Amino acid sequence: MTPELGPSLLACRPMSPRRAVCVSRDEGVRRVVGEALAGAGLEVRYAETLPSSSETDGAALIVVDRATRQASADELRALTCPVVVVGDDLDDDGLITLMLEHPVSHLVGDPADPDLGITSEKLASGDVFGLEKYLTSGTKVGERVIRSEAEKRNAIDEVTAWAEAIGARRPIIHRITNVVDELLMNALRADGDPDAEPAQLRAVLRWGSDGQTVAISVGDGFGRLSQRDVIDHVRRARHERGRPQDKHESDGAGLGLYLVLANVASLIVNVAPGHETEVVCLFDLVRPSRRGAVLGSVRSLHVFRSAS
Repeated sequence: MTPELGPSLLACRPMSPRRAVCVSRDEGVRRVVGEALAGAGLEVRYAETLPSSSETDGAALIVVDRATRQASADELRALTCPVVVVGDDLDDDGLITLMLEHPVSHLVGDPADPDLGITSEKLASGDVFGLEKYLTSGTKVGERVIRSEAEKRNAIDEVTAWAEAIGARRPIIHRITNVVDELLMNALRADGDPDAEPAQLRAVLRWGSDGQTVAISVGDGFGRLSQRDVIDHVRRARHERGRPQDKHESDGAGLGLYLVLANVASLIVNVAPGHETEVVCLFDLVRPSRRGAVLGSVRSLHVFRSAS
């Protein structure tokens, strides 16, 4: 059995960036989440109900399950530490509302997904950039700097040929191609910044695969993408289900993210405000997609903000 810590005990021991709290009444969830947090080098505390904001100040993160999220939405809004919801999904309006209002920045659909451990380590360390975190250590990563439409087309062709060479199935290759196109277009428009100089418009495209996962990232040097932008496009992805998609009909920050969401297994947005944005997209090579879900195969969504 996992230990139970009530509010009084949580309050009397100061939190630190290497501590985390798991809130769930489900013993199976507590066990799996606890293993992930401990694997990320965190000291884990358990609770059946949500501790107050003052009792979790300074924690690296707090992990809550769907039942806790549904029962404690108001209390979650008061928390100041990062919140990760597990066992939930983007089809739920309540979760979308919480993510739009910012108290919740992370969703991991399956608590046993390795993504939870990666997310925990990123939140604890503050080191949030880099697609390598989502691939097996030592995986070769390609990189190109893109400054023009011609370079964008060449880069898309290169990544498409690479995906074919590693044996990705045709539907996966189609998704990868669409996502790279959308992200590069967005980055080269500087998130809709009308004051950007042509010389500033550059995107960094990176890609790699460890045989289980394909990771693609596109970065820019502006850091303008916000969590509200991302969640607005989640809502749009739900609204646009089954309708013809026109990549040119919207403008501004987050252009095309709703199309990206329809094609990925996981979306990770890393932002150093005013300095850098990195959008990382994961594609499953071996895991089947969830059929019938509003957002296709999306199993996790994250928005990280870095202080530097």
